[in-house]
Amino acid sequence: MADDATEDVALTFGEDELYTKNRRLRHPMTVVFHLVFRILSVVIYLFCGLFNISFVMTFVIIVILLSIDFWTVKNISGRLLVGLRWWNYIDEDGESHWVFESHKNKTVSSLESRIFWLALIIPPLIWIFLFVTSLATLKFQWMITVGVAISLNFANLFGYVKCKKDASKKLRNMAGTFIGQQLFKQAMSTSAEENTSKT
Repeated sequence: MADDATEDVALTFGEDELYTKNRRLRHPMTVVFHLVFRILSVVIYLFCGLFNISFVMTFVIIVILLSIDFWTVKNISGRLLVGLRWWNYIDEDGESHWVFESHKNKTVSSLESRIFWLALIIPPLIWIFLFVTSLATLKFQWMITVGVAISLNFANLFGYVKCKKDASKKLRNMAGTFIGQQLFKQAMSTSAEENTSKT
C-alpha cells in the first residue's frame, strides 16, 4: 500500500525538458560521494586477499561502506541529483507503507542523472557476478558479504525505480486532470457565449 506523499514531476533518464543539457556537474561533491562508497566496497572485496586482511575485518569494512552508501544515496544524492527521495515504514498494524517524494520544477543535469542511474544499476550487477563467482569457487563465507551488498544495492534500486514510476504516474494523472479542466472551461465558455448571443 503506497501513501500519496509525492509531488508530481516528469522523470526520465535525462531526456525530458526538465533536464538541462548542461554537461557540467552542478553537485560535484554529491556525485563523488554517490560513487566513492560503491567503488570502494567492490575494490576492497576484490583486493583484500593481496593485503592479507582477515575475512572478519574485510566483512566489517565492506558492510560499513555499503551502509554509508545506502544512506547517502537514499537521503542525499537521490534528492540532489535526480530530485527523488523514498522511504518505507511499517505502521502499528504491521502494514508496509511506501512514501515517495519528487521535487516539482527541479532542474536536473542530464549528466548527473545518467551518473546517478548508472551508478545505481551497475554495482548490483557486479555484485551478482561476484556472488556467482564465490558460489562457483565454493567460497561460502564470501557469499555472505556479497549477499549483504546485493540486498543493500537492490533495496536502493527498487526504491528509486518505484519512486520514479509513482511520480510519472502522478504526472500523467495531473496532465489528464488539467486537460479535462481546460475542456470543461472551454465548453462552459462556449455555452455562455451561445446563451448571450441568443438573448
